[in-house]
Amino acid sequence: MFTKPKNSRGCDLPPSPPSLPIIGHLHLLLSSLTHKSLQKLSSKYGPLLHIRIFSVPIILVSSASMAYEIFRAHDVNVSSRGAAAIDESLVFGSSGIVNAPYGDYWKFMKKLMATKLLRPQALERSRGVRAEELQRFYGSILNKARKNEKVEIAKEAMILMNNILCRMSMGRSFSEENGEAERVRGLVNESYALTKKIFLAAILRRPLEKLGIPLFKKDIMSVSNRFSELLERILVEHKEKLDKDQDMDMMDMLMATYGDENAEYMITRNHIKSFFVELFVGGTDTSVQTTQWTMAEIMNNPNVLERLREEIDSVVGKSRLIQETDIPNLPYLQAVIKEGLRLHTPSPLLVRTFQEKCEIKGFYIPEKTILVINAYAVMRDPDSWEDPNEFKPERFLGSLRPEQEDEREQALKYMPFGSGRRGCPGSNLAYTFVGIAIGVMVQCFDWRNKGDKVNMEETFEGMSLTMVQPLKCTPLSIISFQEQNKGILNYVSSSSSFTSEQQWQQCSPLTFKTASSSSSSASSQSSATLSSARNQRTHEAVICLQALRLFRSSTLSSKYGPLLHIRIFSVPIILVSSASMAYEIFRAHDVNVSSRGVPAIDESLVFGSSGFFTAPYGDYWKFMKKLMATKLLRPQALEQSRGVRAEELQRFYESILNKARKSEKVEIGKEAMILMTKTLCRMSMGRTLSEENGEAERVRGLVNEVYALTKKIFLAAILRRPLEKLGIQLYKKDIMTVSNRFSELLERMLVEHKEKLREEHQGKDMMDVLLAAYEDEDAEYKITRNHIKSFLVELFVGGTDTSVQTTQWTMAEIINSPTVLERLREEIDSVVGLTRLIQETDLPNLPYLQAVVKEGLRLHPPSPLSVRTFQESCEIKGFYIREKTVLVVNAYAVMRDPDSWEDANEFKPERFLGSSRLGQEDEREQALKYMPFSSGRRGCPGTNLAYVFVGIAIGVMVQCFDWRIKGDKVNMEETVQGMNLTMVHPLTCTPVPRTKPFFF
Repeated sequence: MFTKPKNSRGCDLPPSPPSLPIIGHLHLLLSSLTHKSLQKLSSKYGPLLHIRIFSVPIILVSSASMAYEIFRAHDVNVSSRGAAAIDESLVFGSSGIVNAPYGDYWKFMKKLMATKLLRPQALERSRGVRAEELQRFYGSILNKARKNEKVEIAKEAMILMNNILCRMSMGRSFSEENGEAERVRGLVNESYALTKKIFLAAILRRPLEKLGIPLFKKDIMSVSNRFSELLERILVEHKEKLDKDQDMDMMDMLMATYGDENAEYMITRNHIKSFFVELFVGGTDTSVQTTQWTMAEIMNNPNVLERLREEIDSVVGKSRLIQETDIPNLPYLQAVIKEGLRLHTPSPLLVRTFQEKCEIKGFYIPEKTILVINAYAVMRDPDSWEDPNEFKPERFLGSLRPEQEDEREQALKYMPFGSGRRGCPGSNLAYTFVGIAIGVMVQCFDWRNKGDKVNMEETFEGMSLTMVQPLKCTPLSIISFQEQNKGILNYVSSSSSFTSEQQWQQCSPLTFKTASSSSSSASSQSSATLSSARNQRTHEAVICLQALRLFRSSTLSSKYGPLLHIRIFSVPIILVSSASMAYEIFRAHDVNVSSRGVPAIDESLVFGSSGFFTAPYGDYWKFMKKLMATKLLRPQALEQSRGVRAEELQRFYESILNKARKSEKVEIGKEAMILMTKTLCRMSMGRTLSEENGEAERVRGLVNEVYALTKKIFLAAILRRPLEKLGIQLYKKDIMTVSNRFSELLERMLVEHKEKLREEHQGKDMMDVLLAAYEDEDAEYKITRNHIKSFLVELFVGGTDTSVQTTQWTMAEIINSPTVLERLREEIDSVVGLTRLIQETDLPNLPYLQAVVKEGLRLHPPSPLSVRTFQESCEIKGFYIREKTVLVVNAYAVMRDPDSWEDANEFKPERFLGSSRLGQEDEREQALKYMPFSSGRRGCPGTNLAYVFVGIAIGVMVQCFDWRIKGDKVNMEETVQGMNLTMVHPLTCTPVPRTKPFFF
């Protein structure tokens, strides 16, 4: 039996169940399962009830039809949540969005979220963050699977959601090292524990204010003040970086709005802090609980698990990890998530306030009455749902997209994130969070649980519905992507038909599109990622964070086109993998791509801002290129140093001959390195490095350290701009340590040369020329000592390894091709004879030797990736490229492009005999199909010298020795040292003399 309360004018209020004296129905709200208590009440007394807590009136709604009636006619009237528990609290206080009344501030913030904070472009830019955290989530579970450890699903999901939200909102995760992350987790947990108190304090605030009692104020304000202190420090950091930020995160946008005098609404620092508190507290737990409940339901329903895994395998496959771009193509996964939210809505009670009196279904509702919608009861209403308490994802297959509702759902039978204009603005993002987490766990693992079924008993933590016994189970890995998926660059997109920067920004960087040569053609999408390139080498695709592994670009480009758009974090990169596309870029945009972008560390001598290699296309670079063309590498200078090269070639020959006499093995790369290093040292500074005082050993050590650092240097350069916003200079200590030791060594050499320069000696070397330019007051460009040092560092580091690797690879190909060896030896014997050693003056008369060297460089380019930067926005083949985009030309893919090369993967020197001179290109090569030393005006100025070094080294080894190897063939397996392509197993073989010794 229930009563029909009257208002002061005698009109009926909604029915009211029996209550207790004084407290009314308070005992129902204090129940451990409030939503079930209220559901039971409504099933007995009806879907629209009037209850009270002390004297506070509440309208309880428990059916879809009644909720529809209210939101259809009274959405604006119930678009406020009522008074906050404590106005000044950051935890659901008056400055927060959750408790903001429906007015100017709330409308302004909702508009800000729709147009900036959560707009598609902002979510697009942060997709890499979510992908990286998903990879970490997968890696963490895989690690436990390998150790046969149990996984607490909610705990892993909480780390995933927290890290994603923190990085999206403030550009960084909370630090574990200084305890920051632990403090935030503690504050969030305290906030959860306070939510019932906050709810009661808000409900009872008005009557208790008359007694001067702010309920639970001390507890609430303690958490609020600690949140305020933490967030104030973060706000100060963001204020410093705001002016130079381009891809702003949520906090940057809010700070910019805070400082905008012309903003529609002047927000305060407390508004910003409250926003982030609500984001941390409310934005994670809903997704975490949904993930836990849904995984429990999947494990309890093997048929659902089987069907879901079949769908994922058919769309995603077993060669890569599921990504959020796959979700639109996985309708059953979407249905599973919706069904999980229906049965286990994370926030089962939705609270609003009637701002004005009204009438509903003939009942009178006074103003300021609280509205409580029991979403749990609504979404298990037997009048709306068949078998409402059973887990049946199939019921949602008629409405595939989570954010869309069919005709029945318009009656608000499905409302896991609220409804009306006050519904959660981040619901789409929540679907994404849960979808990728569930997808990874189903795709990659089987799950062992104690007992036959997961215990589905419910309880409340704070105001969220959770499991009495957290879901803990043991994962068994069924697919492993750990080797290839360590970075965020598993995600690539092609350049679709971008006609504007806006379209470029909106295009999904996780989705492949087949690029057409016509800007008007539509691009067909194929959702995919590049995880299938396991164990591929760095030259074969695009660089992965951490491992810097590249996926096989030739395979990628053959499937998705020769012009692709990829990214590292928010850094855009254009990948070119065909000769025709490279030709198009260098033909029309050579000047535009004649800079390499910012160096990793400006002050470093190792590829820093004073280096020729990283110098922007400008006055300094033009001056140095002219200096090399007219002095350092001019024909007369090379002619003067020819005797040096001949002496070092003789030493190279004698070293191998000595080992041959002892039947010792020769490591080709090591011998070639000594030849190249000594030759370059004598050409550049007039002497070799001293072995006696350890000078040579120090330089070799420094060069090896630079090789080991090159991946870090490349990554630090690529990520420099976004990391500068956080005040981070990646690998600075490592890079500067090597740079400073190089500087100290080279400074001593410069002092020696300065003394020598005054003696007016003849036959100046490169260092003499550079020092003369440094001393020249009338020089076109005033170079510094650091310019000279950087040039010499780049000479030592880059000028040796390219020639060494080419020599090693080409000798391996020759040994593996007896017919090539025989033809090459016949040519050398016919031109040089057997009475003297080959010299570089013989090279123009040895076209087959030149062809062999070119073919070795084509198959095994020492630097397979050529990196530039678009200085200005431009259009290529109808596609829009924005300024500051990084250009990566994959020379490895270009020189194995089957459209340009017949039998592209075979060693056939004969293909170059139509173009005998090494520095020239035939008509097809003008399309840039052959680019071992890059191309355009930024191509390597020392190309001709490199051909000479390799030619004479190969010539001596072929002319003078036979070579014995272990086995029938040389192992040609590739790897990467630094960023250069080298052999997994260095070429080691035993030389056998075939000519009489040649001695000067």
